[in-house]
Amino acid sequence: MAEPLRVAVAGLGSIGMRVAAALDQGIEGLELKAVAVRDAATAGARLAGLRSSPVILPLADLPEAADIVVECLPPSAFSVLANAMLNHGGKTFVVASVGQLLCSDGFLDAARAADLAILAPSGAIAGLDGLRAAREIGLEAVALKTRKPPLSFGDGVRIGDKTVAASEIKEPTCLFSGSARQSIAAFPKNINVAATVALAGLGADRTSVEIWADPGIAMNTHEITIRSKGGTITAVSENLPDADNPKSSAITAYSIIAALRRMESVVSVGS
Repeated sequence: MAEPLRVAVAGLGSIGMRVAAALDQGIEGLELKAVAVRDAATAGARLAGLRSSPVILPLADLPEAADIVVECLPPSAFSVLANAMLNHGGKTFVVASVGQLLCSDGFLDAARAADLAILAPSGAIAGLDGLRAAREIGLEAVALKTRKPPLSFGDGVRIGDKTVAASEIKEPTCLFSGSARQSIAAFPKNINVAATVALAGLGADRTSVEIWADPGIAMNTHEITIRSKGGTITAVSENLPDADNPKSSAITAYSIIAALRRMESVVSVGS
């Protein structure tokens, strides 16, 4: 029987902790071996409830301890881990901060040269299987419309060149309209779905994105419209915000868990 693959989790916020807990409970063929956090004391307390005892390491040392590294970091910390991963070819890098893949100049080319496998989970978006199939037929246009409750953008919401209190937004308000690349630069903590759609489809500059703050909804809503030579696909996801981090959807962590479970599954469903 083959040894389980070693998994490390970078970041133990709401997403990372759920991923670590799922690994601890058991995902066939995988074993939680290490974590990296900013505050080791706080992490120790959170990890105390696990059955396994993953070692706590500095972020840059994480790749050496694992075959698979799961990134669940704030965007500002991404580059430290990403650069460390480039020195450990042949491993798998599971990325939650998908937007950073497009913001980090040259990283994807460097990853290819280093034989680093990158996995971007579906996250909060549905319809990526259809998008990938449509890409094979011939894509013509891809558009993403994201609507979130104002508080999902934080206490202060940027509208154009000014910031207003989330409580002051009384009607649906368009915060952004442009390309996926521009949306990621403008909302790096809120719009990883735009990067995911761009990578699966027409790319960061040809994917259209709208971002709305809507006080009339309680869920983070993502609508993707795909036009191809094979027809039109529309997929809508309505996700509850994460209770601990409303900028993300609650389903995001479970998308990562599903991706990990699929890695060692005998049957893989979906394209």
